[in-house]
Amino acid sequence: MLTALILEGNSMYRHKLQNIIQNRIRVNDTLDEYDMEIAISTDNLSDILNHIAAHKDKSFLIFVDIDTVSHDLNIWKQIKDNVVFAEIIYLSDSYNSIQKIIAARAEPLDILCKNLADDFTIQRVRENIDIAFARYKKNVLANLANFFSYEMTHGLVERIPFDQVYSIESIIGNNKQVRLNYRNLKEDILGSLKHFEEQYDYLLRCNRTTLVNITNIIRIDKKNKSLTLSNGQIYPISTRRFKNTIKILGQT
Repeated sequence: MLTALILEGNSMYRHKLQNIIQNRIRVNDTLDEYDMEIAISTDNLSDILNHIAAHKDKSFLIFVDIDTVSHDLNIWKQIKDNVVFAEIIYLSDSYNSIQKIIAARAEPLDILCKNLADDFTIQRVRENIDIAFARYKKNVLANLANFFSYEMTHGLVERIPFDQVYSIESIIGNNKQVRLNYRNLKEDILGSLKHFEEQYDYLLRCNRTTLVNITNIIRIDKKNKSLTLSNGQIYPISTRRFKNTIKILGQT
């Protein structure tokens, strides 16, 4: 989810901005609502900074009143460097503030004036939300490719770097869970081998009961029809799957 934060000293402007953002979340150029929410709308800088510090794994679209509430551009440049994803829109009617932003090479998504009675500015807000959400989705998809997601209980999603996954094994007598082997741990997680095999290209079915992460295969024993993972675990390769396994791994 993309989290919107609003830091603005003028309460009337702040509420108008909230309404524009909320309406754009619901009604946009796609068929669905944006996966986005307004978490905080305030004139207190500490509220924003504390929220970001507690949620560095989240993605943010931040509207910042640079004229009256927050003059220090370094704060926002550091935030962009320290969170998963952040786009920042500066709110200013001051020529000096705008020049300061440009001189600091703060790289905002945009700099907006505070005239929300103007249709052009309102449309700019909408367009910035669209751009930020598109960039967020692209960033999320890129990151998801490097992570393995799973549930231990319904609704509680965990993610781990994909290179830390070694294998997934079926559990005898249990058709609702499988056993995940990662790092030096084992966890019983929800799902089936078929589900994970279809979801992740880098998981290879080496036999009826096992998926292995092909990026962690370090050796193929053709004579004994087995493979060894980087954690030392050895798995048999079934005769039916042997040729396909060799082909996928580029072995001859």
